[in-house]
Amino acid sequence: MQEKLIGLEMNDDNMSCVPPNAKGHGPRKHIRVDVALKKFLSHIDWTQISLPVEYISVADAQNRVLADDLQSRVDIPPFVRAAMDGYAIRSSDVKKASNKRPVLLDVIGKITAGQDAKYKVESGKAVAIATGARIPEGADAVVMVEHTELENGKVKIFNEIKRGKNVALKGEDVKNGQILLKKGTWITPQDVGLIASVGVGKVPVFKKPKVAVLATGNELAEPGSVLDETCIFESNRYMISSMVKEFGGEVIDLGICADNRELISTKLMEALKFDFVVVSGGTSVGEKDYVPDIINSMGKPGLVVHGVAMRPGSPTGLGIVNGKPIILSPGYPVSAFVAFYAFGRPLLFKMLKTGGPPRAKLIARMTSSMHMHEEMRTFVRVNVVKHNGSYLAEPVSASGASLLSTLTNSNGMVIVDNKSKLAKGERVEVIPLRNIT
Repeated sequence: MQEKLIGLEMNDDNMSCVPPNAKGHGPRKHIRVDVALKKFLSHIDWTQISLPVEYISVADAQNRVLADDLQSRVDIPPFVRAAMDGYAIRSSDVKKASNKRPVLLDVIGKITAGQDAKYKVESGKAVAIATGARIPEGADAVVMVEHTELENGKVKIFNEIKRGKNVALKGEDVKNGQILLKKGTWITPQDVGLIASVGVGKVPVFKKPKVAVLATGNELAEPGSVLDETCIFESNRYMISSMVKEFGGEVIDLGICADNRELISTKLMEALKFDFVVVSGGTSVGEKDYVPDIINSMGKPGLVVHGVAMRPGSPTGLGIVNGKPIILSPGYPVSAFVAFYAFGRPLLFKMLKTGGPPRAKLIARMTSSMHMHEEMRTFVRVNVVKHNGSYLAEPVSASGASLLSTLTNSNGMVIVDNKSKLAKGERVEVIPLRNIT
């Protein structure tokens, strides 16, 4: 049975979020989101959950989680090198150089990147050098090519150059033995570059947690099939599966299961072979909502949370069976999104021993006021626009948790805790759901 819609009434100046009617379906007791998450995670025996480590190519390391501290075994740069195109010189030769009295040095050769520095720079001499090339013996500075003139094999230098100018010292970027990245780091493209720069070809990462995803409901049909008048296309399983992948997991797709106790029980037994389970639909207290009872019959502790003080997503259930975490996600699409964001995402990150990928923080001002249920955590869908150098967040007009288009038509989400109202002009933190320009 699905949760009752949360009505959102809007006019030009305000937006009201009406709490569910007391006669509405769903669990009668709701606990705070933070309490629910803490209770859920505390019932998991973490000594029994240990993801294996695998070594993968550095080319495949992006968006994986580092399983051990990564230590450099080389200096970067590995030798003293030129930081600019120009001429390697002895700084003592150009102490009195000026525009009026330039210093002339004999150019005795040229060194390109990757070429051996076979020259020795003595007083009165210079070597043409490319960025990244090894500094030749005797030289202690590089004068930029654009600050010189070349004439008949001699280079004119018009200003004093200090010792070490435009020179990158050995180990200046990375030192041999330095810890580059800590265990639990979510590897970004720039991390991939750093790993490759110290010569690491294989990277130790945690294997992706395997997440079994199951949708229940007689009314559900696979996208691409012929739809009759009694059915809808199943979407939650695909959305949740995409979220699993985004947050570091591997999806085990268990398909659609009809509202039948035996079939659901069989599917759940199969699901328990994997690291954790997400079930979409059949999670409330309606006649066909079998999943909570089945979970409780399969093993202790069963459901540890059923009913969370959040909108949307209040019928969410959280349980443990045979040591495997199970998330019962409501059938309404927006509720399913919020439920996985609130509980599946942190569960994946804890399994992977990571804080997750970098997350942008954006501060915006509300364009209208909004009233909410004070005892609930409300996930407000907003559309953020840039105006005169600052961001404005407009609540998205919607009439409940069943309209997936309100998520796709939003570019951000605001999480509001224990407040009855967001005032027009109030500053809020927005979680970007899309690129905001």
